[in-house]
Amino acid sequence: MKAEIRRRHPEQLPSFQPENASGKRIAVLVLGDIGRSPRMQYHALSLAQAGHHVDLIGYAGTQPIEAIRSHARITVWHVAIPRQLSVASRTMLLVLGPIKVMYQILLLLWLLLVSIQKPRYILVQNPPAIPTLFVAQLCAWLTGARLVIDWHNYGYTILGMKVGMSHPAVSLAQRGQLVVLYDRAPRHFKRLQLNELWQRLLQDPQLKPLRLMSAGNKALLTERSEDGTIAMRQARPMLIVSSTSWTADEDFSILLDALKRYSKQASDASDGSLPPLAVLITGKGPLRKHYEQEISRLQLQNVGIATAWLSAEDYPLLLGSADLGISLHTSSSGLDLPMKVVDMLGCGTPVCAYRFACIDELVTPANGLVFSSAEELAQQIEQLAISQRSTSAGLYSKLIQGAAEFRNVDWETNYKRVLDLL
Repeated sequence: MKAEIRRRHPEQLPSFQPENASGKRIAVLVLGDIGRSPRMQYHALSLAQAGHHVDLIGYAGTQPIEAIRSHARITVWHVAIPRQLSVASRTMLLVLGPIKVMYQILLLLWLLLVSIQKPRYILVQNPPAIPTLFVAQLCAWLTGARLVIDWHNYGYTILGMKVGMSHPAVSLAQRGQLVVLYDRAPRHFKRLQLNELWQRLLQDPQLKPLRLMSAGNKALLTERSEDGTIAMRQARPMLIVSSTSWTADEDFSILLDALKRYSKQASDASDGSLPPLAVLITGKGPLRKHYEQEISRLQLQNVGIATAWLSAEDYPLLLGSADLGISLHTSSSGLDLPMKVVDMLGCGTPVCAYRFACIDELVTPANGLVFSSAEELAQQIEQLAISQRSTSAGLYSKLIQGAAEFRNVDWETNYKRVLDLL
């Protein structure tokens, strides 16, 4: 399959201006790291591009995208929580949890009622539900603002994974339900291959296992001919990408076991029908070190694995250059769809996703495959790797086409449909 080499400048983000933009004041609230909350950043950016003034409120940590930092209509406010109030155990949750919640309530009330100008709308991310929804609803009543909720998952199921579903805090939190709104990737997520991107990424010491798969005038995915032309390598590795927050709702041992199975099959295949795999796992989270230690103990042939944290600008470039995306998201409630899959499909990248209750609403036979075990995932990777290298149209070509069709509706298209409601 012939690949195109495209270039994209991160600053060239999509923009639209609806007629008669009223310039309303809108507070966008996420009780999490703003830089690691892409959907809320997209909300803020789309609203600002539509002529509204946005106060984006959340935790400091990872830097937001450049378009957020430089936009004249967006003001970022950080919620600072003392490290002493961080809750790490079930026992301490009952002691420090209420103190932390009260601190958050007072701080959010001050920001929403005193620091920022009176908002016309308050857009809040859920979860976390405590105390965000209570504060947002209270401030909406006091200011006359309308409350809009971006639903990601049930707050009580996330809490239950941390402290157990029988914990009294979970019983209290599960009172109430919300409505799901489907998601799409932004327009600047697209299919591409960039030699420059990989030359830069491979300088990162964390990516040494993948750098070893490049040599001479050949990059990981591309090669430079004598006349300076850059083209895709004929016998390049299959690039697999997985994005994760390294939490308990994603069992990465499934992927590692599948890669071990693939490594054995590739070593046993005398005809060389199975290409090498370059696997890059991106994300931050509490279980990252645990799985990095497991990865370091693996002795795999024909498979390179690396972990990294990419900037908001590089992340869509990575997805757009990948051959296959893998999602191990299982959903604590069984009802939320993984945004990472939306991003992968939005870049035109086919997906293998862990099977759970509603995943078929997003991953269909036209754009991806679903699995329930490491053995099944290994078989799917083998099947797609062989199909990708085939000169005739097969399963991989079909999934590439289906992922491309998924991109026909993007974030901006969906957002235009709801802007008239403001």
